[in-house]
Amino acid sequence: MLKILKCELKRAFSSKLFWVALLIGIAIAAVSAGQNLSSYFEGLEMEANRAEYMGDNPYNPMNPMTTVYNYWIGGDYEGPMTPLFYLLMPLLVCLPFSWSYLTDRKSGYINQSMVHIRKKSDYFFAKYIAIFLSGGVIVAVPLILNILAIACFIPAYHPDIFYEMYYFMSFHDMRWLFYTNPVVYEIYVILQAFIFAGLFAVTGYVFSFFIRNRFAVILLPFLCIFGAQYLQDVALYSSLNNLCISPLDFLRAYAPLHVDMMVVALWAAALLVLTLGATWLRGKKADIL
Repeated sequence: MLKILKCELKRAFSSKLFWVALLIGIAIAAVSAGQNLSSYFEGLEMEANRAEYMGDNPYNPMNPMTTVYNYWIGGDYEGPMTPLFYLLMPLLVCLPFSWSYLTDRKSGYINQSMVHIRKKSDYFFAKYIAIFLSGGVIVAVPLILNILAIACFIPAYHPDIFYEMYYFMSFHDMRWLFYTNPVVYEIYVILQAFIFAGLFAVTGYVFSFFIRNRFAVILLPFLCIFGAQYLQDVALYSSLNNLCISPLDFLRAYAPLHVDMMVVALWAAALLVLTLGATWLRGKKADIL
């Protein structure tokens, strides 16, 4: 399996569409960083004028209000780039390679590959891993570059619970980690985004087992996630009692609604079981045939 895995990884990460999707994500992250840094420097100028006006009189600079943790794209609850990035996530991760099974079957590449492997199912699991990793990288890299860029200019003041209105963390189950160790919390947010991005990508891959249309394979995971957003914001809004059930919201570093980790875990488990199960069944069928 290692040989076919290396081949699939090379195909996934050398694809032109992989770089297109990655550059789109980086561009959104760069615009977000530019907007937030501009806002930060404007705030510094206002703070300098305030300090000059106050003179030697003591005053509270409110440093925890302005920290890297609420200015990076994951924790920015005011700027337009954060919702745009997470909205496009399911599309960007499926764009490069989720549909590749369709073209492999059409071109005859599958038959050529299976000549060199012991089990036909190895092809399907190798492609699963390659698609998962490529999807995760497309989302994680822009997030990492954004927070590093912000950290170069904005101090990482430790979050203070007395300034909670500036973090939007009141309804998050991981609120305790954010206030005790914010660096670990941001790593958790990026890792969580990586995992879900990979799961969204392999969801498109599984759709390609049953659908022959390349554009449908790319769009269907997005439509499913957007459907969950519609249920949360419209159809079931009054019944959910402020509970967040949409990945477009709970993957962010702040909590517009109550982020229950049980909901997050159920989403991850359901996507993992369904995609791995479908891939195993497809590979088993191929082995029998």
